Amino acid sequence: MKRIKYYNDSKKKKFAFYQTAITVLFIALVIVLNTAIYALAEHYLWYIDMTEGQVFTLSDEAKALLTAVEKDSDKDVNVYFTVDPDKIYAASPYLFYVYQTALEMEKEYDYVNVECVDIVKNPNFFRKYYTSAAQDIYTTSVIVESGEEFRLFAIESFFVNNEDGSIWAYQGEYKLISAILSMTAADMPTVAFTTAHGEKVGDEANAFKSLFSDAGFDVETVDLSKEDFSEDTRIVVINNPVYDFAGIEAEESNEIKKLDRFLDSYGCLMVFSSPEHSGNLTNLSEFLSEWGIAFTPGTYVKDTENALSVDGKSVYAKYGEDSLGASLYTDISDLDTVPKTVVRNASPIEILYETNSALDGTRVVSPVLLSHDSAVAVSDGEEKKLGSVPLMTVSRETRIVENEEYYSYVIACGSANYADGAWLLSNSYANSDIIYNAMRITGRERVLADIEYKVLDDTELIITTAAANNWTVALTVTLPVILTVIGLAVWVRRKNL
Repeated sequence: MKRIKYYNDSKKKKFAFYQTAITVLFIALVIVLNTAIYALAEHYLWYIDMTEGQVFTLSDEAKALLTAVEKDSDKDVNVYFTVDPDKIYAASPYLFYVYQTALEMEKEYDYVNVECVDIVKNPNFFRKYYTSAAQDIYTTSVIVESGEEFRLFAIESFFVNNEDGSIWAYQGEYKLISAILSMTAADMPTVAFTTAHGEKVGDEANAFKSLFSDAGFDVETVDLSKEDFSEDTRIVVINNPVYDFAGIEAEESNEIKKLDRFLDSYGCLMVFSSPEHSGNLTNLSEFLSEWGIAFTPGTYVKDTENALSVDGKSVYAKYGEDSLGASLYTDISDLDTVPKTVVRNASPIEILYETNSALDGTRVVSPVLLSHDSAVAVSDGEEKKLGSVPLMTVSRETRIVENEEYYSYVIACGSANYADGAWLLSNSYANSDIIYNAMRITGRERVLADIEYKVLDDTELIITTAAANNWTVALTVTLPVILTVIGLAVWVRRKNL
């Protein structure tokens, strides 16, 4: 009896050992699989983007632009992050967004390379960027490089803020691709800023010029009294002229004639004029009147109910409803939270003929930005009820050549401060978006206006009730089933021994 009892005890201990060993091995296997799958997922980007705005997935618009670069250029692009990969989230949770976007680009396109170099461990690697860039480099900085050119970004530039400073949307695709376009384009179109009329073209226009260069334009200045536009010029900017442009009286130096000839070649003219100086622009004003546009000299718009500043001069503009004008703001006004556009020291613009009709049948004009109904006009210190009037307009001329339509555009704004850095560099306002959309309507193929912001307010997981139920059942049943199968196998084995 003692031997049988000893045998049974030994048998129980043996099975207990097997049970313990199987349990330990199972747990160890789960841990190893978890670790391996996590490492592989991190390396090969195995994840499902379930955010409503697809924040972590390259948009079709972004892919189209990157594919065009791949076809048109043989340049490699390097994207550098200044911390080790495992420290990116610790450096800034928002930096992780940019890192994931860059990895998506690297995964899809062979010419994009992503590298993490810790700036603390290897500061010499970044020496050339220090000597060439005015801004500092931090552990949250991002550098995009191609050949001898590079762009240095602060983490803040990848996000759009609300007025209270809180982050509203992600624009990582836009910023990274703008840098890639500007550095890889073989034949870049040109934007020409006119000079010799007191225009703002120096340091005060740096933000404005950078907007074009970031979008892949060559930026140049041109004195029309001495030279003409280059063949690659697609956009001409007249930024707050103080003195008039020479007209028919100048004969060979007729600047108005050069502007007219430029628009005949399907170009785009942008004019930003101040209430203080628009009265001096006799020839230019006469030229603009042919496009259905007239500034109001000596008069500026004030609106204390819809203004950023206490003096009521930095007014929040209202978006128009006309189809032509909407081409400059549709992607903005369609957003759930519409960003505001600020127009400071603006004079009203008069549309000289009925909206969407033209004197000669080929030109139409419509408002882009308007004042609110509460606006007043201030002239010689006196205020007068103004209401909703245009502050920015767009005119378009259509020509049909071999059954195809070709367009020329004139965009006029009654504010010389519209394109100041305070508004263009701020992620809280849509001033820069209007300019980018103007680049798009000129017919340029690779322009960034089609890349939309990815709003972060709605980044919760989006899943249907049916899908949620399926996941719940799967997760609830799977583990018990596995354990039950293992238990039955052990029980059957013990019973047969």
